[in-house]
Amino acid sequence: MPPVNQQRRAALADAAIAIVAQEGTHRLSHRTVDETAEVPRGTTSNYFRSRDALLEATVARVVELHFAWIGGLRAQHEGELNRTTLQGILTSVLQEAVTTHRDRYRAMLELLLESTRRPELHEALTRIFSGAFELVQEAHRAEGVEPTEEEVHLLRVCYIGVLFGYVVMPETMTVLNAGDTAGALIDAVLAKI
Repeated sequence: MPPVNQQRRAALADAAIAIVAQEGTHRLSHRTVDETAEVPRGTTSNYFRSRDALLEATVARVVELHFAWIGGLRAQHEGELNRTTLQGILTSVLQEAVTTHRDRYRAMLELLLESTRRPELHEALTRIFSGAFELVQEAHRAEGVEPTEEEVHLLRVCYIGVLFGYVVMPETMTVLNAGDTAGALIDAVLAKI
């Protein structure tokens, strides 16, 4: 069997993300990915033999892109991670997630809903949030503070809520941009920790 073309595989998964972002998981199929990626019919099924495999690859690609992006942000702040830096990172992440990377995070929210019916998808997607909150714990520990599970939960709910609100209902979120909203909420939560 010839080696898998990883670039083609990633491009197909990117096309799947675009479909899920615009039309939901119900429209995700081998044919729609072939059409969106502008590849010969049957290409997607050569890479992902079943719809479940295609869904799993879409989730994996969302997670991969998220961690590559966050890894780059973390590298910019190497050695200076504290609560102030953390707030700046989380605020920036949320602002970019609802602007620059809007389709990716719309797809992620669609896939999270799908994962309530498909537990095999759930663990990979929740890694996005657990990874973010490892960063929260690391920043607090750098200042000699150990956040409780409840405090981390408050940040998680804040993060997901802002993300959902600005991705799903952007027209109602005109008073502040996502970064300012996130900054105010994160500041309020961090003040309790």
